[in-house]
Amino acid sequence: MLSRVAQNLYWMSRYLERVENVARLLDVGLDLELDAPSLRSEDASSPVQIAIDILSCRDLVQTRHAASDRGELLDFLTFDRTNPQSIQSIIAVARENARGTQESLGAEAWSAVNRLYLRLRGRRALKLYRASPTSFYASIKQSCILFDGHLHNTLPRDEVYHFTQLGRFVERTGVLARVLYAHCLDLAQARGDAEIAPRSVRWTALLRICSAHAAFLRFERDRVEPISVVRFLVLNPDFPRAIRFCVGRCRESLHEITGGDDDEYASEAERLMGRLESDLRYIDAGEILERGLVSFLDGVRITTDRAADEIRRSFFLG
Repeated sequence: MLSRVAQNLYWMSRYLERVENVARLLDVGLDLELDAPSLRSEDASSPVQIAIDILSCRDLVQTRHAASDRGELLDFLTFDRTNPQSIQSIIAVARENARGTQESLGAEAWSAVNRLYLRLRGRRALKLYRASPTSFYASIKQSCILFDGHLHNTLPRDEVYHFTQLGRFVERTGVLARVLYAHCLDLAQARGDAEIAPRSVRWTALLRICSAHAAFLRFERDRVEPISVVRFLVLNPDFPRAIRFCVGRCRESLHEITGGDDDEYASEAERLMGRLESDLRYIDAGEILERGLVSFLDGVRITTDRAADEIRRSFFLG
């Protein structure tokens, strides 16, 4: 496969995964304002603040929206075309990457990306957003899931498929690590604050942010406690939004792309993700909490970023 095509497939998937996660964060953030008013939008673990960190636009927000209200901030993160990290801008870049790979993706997958792009640029999108932000963000999530469904059900399991999967799960691993890190760091710093929302509300909010609440209740059948949430979101090998599951998919796709032997790794990125997967396989939630959850999650984030850099150096030009 041409390096340019592989790069387009990888980044297209990363951008669409990022859009889906940011849409979910902003949607959950709106609900939390009603469910837990004490969870302020300025808190480091609030969904809006996590979205700003994921989009790496905090400096831009502080420069241009320091005194803005919540509505203007959401507009900036969603529609502002001058903000290269807004949802609309990211989808535009994802569409450009998809347009260069139409023959590889197939007509249905390309059409799903193109329809999402055109819909967000139309006037109806803004009207829907003003009328019901929840419905608006839900439509974005559904479009991204539809695109992923087209890929999963129409692509042969060749390099095209594995580069799209690699992009999706590298992005998802990084997002999960950042979401958990921000949430747990804020909880650690918030001890003794009488205005902090009850911890059960915050851990439930974390599960909702990760689209994991219903699955958690099925698997754990327990109260929402820190150790059970960590066990599920970090160590579960079967839940698609658990860190261990995502790291495993990254390693598998890297192995299929490089075609190495089962007992060897053919790239530094595969080695990094394989080692991380092994650590996640043999550690338990209690040990993570004893070592320090914040430092453990920071290590996952750093390893994922290093693997992403190695993927760029190994497979792409420039």
